[in-house]
Amino acid sequence: MTFVVKRLTLVGVCLLLGACSTSNTSKQFTVEPPSEQQIETSVKQQVSLTLNAFTPVAGQALPNNSVLDAYQYRGYEPIWIENKRINTSIYKLVDILEQSHSHGLNPIHYHTDIIKEYLDLKEPTSQQLAEMDVITTIALTSYAHDLSNGRHEPQLIDPNWQLDAPSNVWKDLLYLESATDMVNYLPLLAPRHPHYQILQKWLVYYQDIAAKEKDIRIDPGSLLSIGEEGTRVAQLRARLVQLGDIRFSTRKVNEEEFDIRLKEALIRFQRRHHITADGSAGSETVEMLNVPLEIRAKQIAYNLERWRWLPSELEPNRVWVDLTNYTLDMHLNGELTSMKTVIGKPSRKTPVFKGLMTYMVTNPTWRVPHRIARENLLPKLQKDPNYLSKQGYKVYSSWSIGAKELDPTKIDWNSIEESKLSYRFEQEPDEGNALGQYKFMFPNKNAIYLHDTPAKHLFRETDRAFSSGCVRLEKPDEFAREITKGSKSFNEMTKTLKTASNSVISLPTYIPVYLVYFTVVPNANGMPEFRHDVYERDPLMEEAMGYSIFHASESI
Repeated sequence: MTFVVKRLTLVGVCLLLGACSTSNTSKQFTVEPPSEQQIETSVKQQVSLTLNAFTPVAGQALPNNSVLDAYQYRGYEPIWIENKRINTSIYKLVDILEQSHSHGLNPIHYHTDIIKEYLDLKEPTSQQLAEMDVITTIALTSYAHDLSNGRHEPQLIDPNWQLDAPSNVWKDLLYLESATDMVNYLPLLAPRHPHYQILQKWLVYYQDIAAKEKDIRIDPGSLLSIGEEGTRVAQLRARLVQLGDIRFSTRKVNEEEFDIRLKEALIRFQRRHHITADGSAGSETVEMLNVPLEIRAKQIAYNLERWRWLPSELEPNRVWVDLTNYTLDMHLNGELTSMKTVIGKPSRKTPVFKGLMTYMVTNPTWRVPHRIARENLLPKLQKDPNYLSKQGYKVYSSWSIGAKELDPTKIDWNSIEESKLSYRFEQEPDEGNALGQYKFMFPNKNAIYLHDTPAKHLFRETDRAFSSGCVRLEKPDEFAREITKGSKSFNEMTKTLKTASNSVISLPTYIPVYLVYFTVVPNANGMPEFRHDVYERDPLMEEAMGYSIFHASESI
């Protein structure tokens, strides 16, 4: 990252652009350098003027300070003009920006039409050249930022989305030696996780198909199953081809016959859309098949943006709580172990965030959060004053240390308003304790943690959004063994479980915990899996990104 830094005023720009000729790959100018009276501003002044003029179009603020810092570092030397020529990489950059829709971004945010207007000028003035240089750098910088960190501020879209890991790596390209190096660096800024890369390819596929042909729809009618024949079967087959569930084949088939291969393809479709996989096309399946390609492309784009909100690189050892799949994945020591989870109900959403698991508690006491005490416990106590003793709870006068334990039967629960309930409730460790035998802690402002549960029957449900926000584990004992394996903590844990004692056990190695939310993910076969939007977060994404996505398809 070394080059000669020179302060270059607009007079210098004009002298640098001494001749005018045009080729297919570069442009050279012959204009008389303006007189001093004609010089209205310097490159330095043009940077400030243009940055102020190009305010955000949508989404979060453009990283204008980074543009100013880069020009200051270069002594205000132009970036896109070298050796009396416009650097040919500017044309490559325009092509990249016009294809930004392939990442679910909108080319309109990157000023491609404006840049091309400047490039079409036959005899640009020094001011126009300076404007073009700065605008192009703004476009480069904005795209680099958006591709790396996401276009939008997640918490402005959804307050429950608290996982935002902005990176400053994208700024490095502004300090590379040449414009060519900067443009070539751009593709490296996209998330490198395989899921992002696969979804991005499917976005392009859906965009291309939507641009070239109409959606194939299945007409309403009776249930379609194996052995059926007719026009609707042909529509079903054609739609599954269009969506990629049936690969093109030279094998001759009767398009109007519902055969075993069509049934297998339909089962694959049903599984990746989380509907009953019976191989028959009923009303629910037909409704899902008829969702327009443009809608599917938008859904993929929302999830590409969510990936850009995550760290660019994930730790090899991590716990991954996949909220829309109701699962926990342990990535530990090169091995993957998964189990079912129960997550927060829609009225008590489990937030999206990252924590660091530092300790666990065996045979935990449950201190009932205020909200649960007011909304759940109080109504039950008003019906049955003996409810606390039956369920193993104790009640204390307040949340302060040393608060006095009270006799719940001597409290007039019916006279207490929900908003004024200030007692502290604790459930003692036993087999009926709401937290079970384990509580796994990664301290956070949401008071969210992983824990055991006595309500094992809930893991038999398909959709498991039943908790008050915390995440319940199907196999907490297995999880506890894995995170303490081969350490003193494991021996300590085993001992406390035998004695049924309440103990805090520090983990031998702290483990990052991700609670994530994706409504589209690649399945094991590399096909897009569209999940139920349990917390209705996609409409929030559409409200923020909808303009971009509608116009992205028009840019193809």
